[in-house]
Amino acid sequence: YVRNCMYCHGDNLDGKGHFASGFNPPPANFQDPGTIAMLQEAYLFWRIAKGAPGLPKESTPWNSVMPAWEDRLTEEQIWQVILYLYDATGQQPRRWETAH
Repeated sequence: YVRNCMYCHGDNLDGKGHFASGFNPPPANFQDPGTIAMLQEAYLFWRIAKGAPGLPKESTPWNSVMPAWEDRLTEEQIWQVILYLYDATGQQPRRWETAH
């Protein structure tokens, strides 16, 4: 996250990174309860891997200048970023319920 995401998404994961003011729509605010807590892990993986180029206008607010990272990060590194987002925002990835 620090090496690749912080410049847009910010130190505090609030979408207010150094470059954020130059983007419309702005980078995602991961501190907002409507982001990490509401999104499926598979979507987060896809979004980081594929970025936003090519999304239709109807995809707002998800259409953005988010770059594709699949050619720069391994699958394991993408999952590490996702787990970092959960940890840093105090959220938990979904888990299978176990019978008691």
